[in-house]
Amino acid sequence: MADSSASGVVQGKIAVSGTVKDKNGEPLIGVSVVEKGTTNGMITDLDGNFGLSVSSPEAVLEFSYVGYNPVSVKVGDRTFFAIEMGESTQNLDEVVVTALGIKREKKMLGYAVQDIKADKLNTTGDPSVIGALSGKVAGLQMNTAGTGLSGSTKITLRGNSSLTDNNQPLWVVDGVPFSDNSSSDASLFGGVDRGGSAVDINPEDIESISVLKGPNAAALYGSRA
Repeated sequence: MADSSASGVVQGKIAVSGTVKDKNGEPLIGVSVVEKGTTNGMITDLDGNFGLSVSSPEAVLEFSYVGYNPVSVKVGDRTFFAIEMGESTQNLDEVVVTALGIKREKKMLGYAVQDIKADKLNTTGDPSVIGALSGKVAGLQMNTAGTGLSGSTKITLRGNSSLTDNNQPLWVVDGVPFSDNSSSDASLFGGVDRGGSAVDINPEDIESISVLKGPNAAALYGSRA
């Protein structure tokens, strides 16, 4: 009796399949396809195809994908579905561009990140972008030379990480890394303090600055970071 009942449940399953594409007809890979109210689901393959068994014609398939509007479809008497998903028009505020232009949601990063927008950066009126960062980033310490506004500045983020190497952070401007090394020959006995490379950046030209903290963030840019 028990075997017959179990067999009936299996036989009552409805096999459905289909494809998921965007509005341009391109297959979407990794779309989540779930029977609503259950844990029965799967993701689409490399060609945007899916196939699973649902409980009844009243079942509802839910399609979800990052950056696209979710779609819900009742099974009914159909067994094949051609699903088209449209891109979401909702703006994502907490998106961070990491190395190689890879975008990640801020909450999904494995390291701390802090953003400073242009309006906060230019409130001090400091002609140096380094000076403008003072007091705006948690864990950032600045030691400024007494040679004026364009003098050299030593920056450490969350303290020194090396006993023998340069502990200055790596700067990345529009995806291009450079070092804020100073070519000054100033000392106790004279010389000229030419400042670091970052003094050549106009704070008015900056839209925002993202400060990445921690070894996981440094690993994105190799040994120079």
